[in-house]
Amino acid sequence: MKDTHTHTGDKVPRPISSEEAQKGEQSPDPVLERPDPATEAIDKAITPTSIKELEEQTRAIEQQTENVEKRLNR
Repeated sequence: MKDTHTHTGDKVPRPISSEEAQKGEQSPDPVLERPDPATEAIDKAITPTSIKELEEQTRAIEQQTENVEKRLNR
């Protein structure tokens, strides 16, 4: 199967340099691409999963912090 995907991976069709951005120049093309229908469902599924993992890690860190604080306040 031949790859017909022509995008380079950038969300901005013509990236502008930081110097151009600081001068207030805008990208001449639309800023964001339309979602690719072939991957849109997967993209939507991956993001919430990664957020849930970060929330779990945050809860674990907060629990460890709470345990340490309890030990220090004896």
